[in-house]
Amino acid sequence: MSELFGVIPGTVKEVGNADYPGAVKVEFTWMGGKNESHWAPVAAAMAGGGRGAYFMPEKGDEVLVAFGHGDVNHPYVVGFLWNGVDQPPAQDVRERIIRSVNGHAIRFLDSKPDSGDRGAVVIEDAHGNLITLSNGKITIKSTAVLELDAATIVMKVAGSRRVVVPSANPI
Repeated sequence: MSELFGVIPGTVKEVGNADYPGAVKVEFTWMGGKNESHWAPVAAAMAGGGRGAYFMPEKGDEVLVAFGHGDVNHPYVVGFLWNGVDQPPAQDVRERIIRSVNGHAIRFLDSKPDSGDRGAVVIEDAHGNLITLSNGKITIKSTAVLELDAATIVMKVAGSRRVVVPSANPI
């Protein structure tokens, strides 16, 4: 049995399939030759049966691998790495962001302390549709159609109330 303690970087060569969901194969090019891991489960927050944060690396991404009890036959991906080629999606320390490959993003923008501003949460898709929650205001921007689908829609504005229900009479 080969032993390797600590963590080592590697490059994702294959992302899981039906037989190995939530796992990847990793190549360790810095070792020379063809050094590919067995299927390595990806450590995830709140992981369990049908639940948890599901963020898989892409083929070609750099990951950090640890080995169960030092056994190279039991690799685990414990994180993904940014490097000189792959940069983080944001540079501002007051911005937390989740961004997909296609460009869908959820951004948490924390304001500077004592600014009186509480920051914002911004949800944007790759098409440019946008929802912004900021300082007592919610803005919804659609690049084409905004559709609300409900049995009843209630709109309230400064004490007045408008209920929209199915009717032959348009608004």
